[in-house]
Amino acid sequence: MTLLHGIASRSDLPLPFELVVAGGAVVLIITFWVALFAWKRRKYQEEKGKALPRLTRFVDSPVVSRTMRIIAGAVWLLMAVSLFFGVDRIDNPVLGFVYVLLWVGLVPLALLFGDVYRRTNPLRLLLRFKGATAPAPHESTASVLPAALALMTFLYMELVQPGGATVPVVRWFAIAWVLWVVGGALVRGQGWIAQADPFEGYSTTVARMSPWARRADRTILLTNPLRNLASWRAPRHLALLTSILLGGTLFDALSNTAWWVRSTQELDGWLWPLSALAMFGAMGLVFGLFWLGTRPYKGLSMDALAPGLVPLVVGYAISHYGTMLYLEGQRTFIRFSDPLGNGWNLFGTIDLAPSTTMFMFPTFIAVLQVLLIVGGHALGVLVTHDIALRTAPSGAAVHLPLLSMMVVFTMGGLLLMFGG
Repeated sequence: MTLLHGIASRSDLPLPFELVVAGGAVVLIITFWVALFAWKRRKYQEEKGKALPRLTRFVDSPVVSRTMRIIAGAVWLLMAVSLFFGVDRIDNPVLGFVYVLLWVGLVPLALLFGDVYRRTNPLRLLLRFKGATAPAPHESTASVLPAALALMTFLYMELVQPGGATVPVVRWFAIAWVLWVVGGALVRGQGWIAQADPFEGYSTTVARMSPWARRADRTILLTNPLRNLASWRAPRHLALLTSILLGGTLFDALSNTAWWVRSTQELDGWLWPLSALAMFGAMGLVFGLFWLGTRPYKGLSMDALAPGLVPLVVGYAISHYGTMLYLEGQRTFIRFSDPLGNGWNLFGTIDLAPSTTMFMFPTFIAVLQVLLIVGGHALGVLVTHDIALRTAPSGAAVHLPLLSMMVVFTMGGLLLMFGG
């Protein structure tokens, strides 16, 4: 069995070749249509939407806030007990919690509910006395370089580190994560959390694709997700953060292809350094191609254009990991009943079996995966186009280099999933 995140296999892949070809054709059509015929004036620069004061009062009420934090705190505490006192087996629920519910589940959670992770971040709860749970500033352009580096470290542990799916390795990462974020916040102030926490950085980035935004007065807005993303005053080093996310997912797909497995199955001790080199190389390749694509734009930095990569990150992440979230997410919830591996049944779920209904429709899954990748590309080029119009004239000559780079990312993802 080919392990994904050390936990699950991707039994629904590879993609049928005809779907890859169809998806590639649609990608090219969308890209050239945007470059040649899409709107000629910027549409989404200003943050707008329908104000929802009643929903704001409900969501921000002490009762709702405390309830969310109590539930989240209880889950994190249960997983901490499992991490430090549970058995070192693949069925320890903390492994599924970290690699499935937390890492993969962050994406749909942020898309549906906005930046809810920030309100339930356990490290903010620990630093409540420092004001860490106070409402977030309306918009911050502070550098997310520390979060990008932490994400790179997490992806290294997840995809490359020998024994990454063992409790001791995850335990050391958890200790380093707490020291990195909490220690930094005590020294530099609570603003460090938003800059350095890898999971909050990921969640905040994806949340810009949700239909929920906040006005300067903290009122919730129901808005167009494209506007929410394109109007974002992106933080510094967002281009690096999104390149790391996209490059990490692309490497994960590469490492699950039949070609990679055949080529590396006899490397033994050399597989670890080769995998590390390939993963960092994939991240660097994405960043380098994006840098080349942004060169024609004058007055717009890579970070200003980086929101256009977010839909690609989201579409490919859900396509690549969605079935794992469906199956292994269920298994993880079931295993919550026995956090220490002692045969307990705290919540009465230990004898349940996960539903596998989705896997009865492999064609549906394959089509959905292609639609997610192509849809992510479509939204990405629209967002990029709107941002670029703020300083660049309309016309293919200016926009095609960057849009071509996005075609390369999308086609690369489709081909890698075909090769699974």
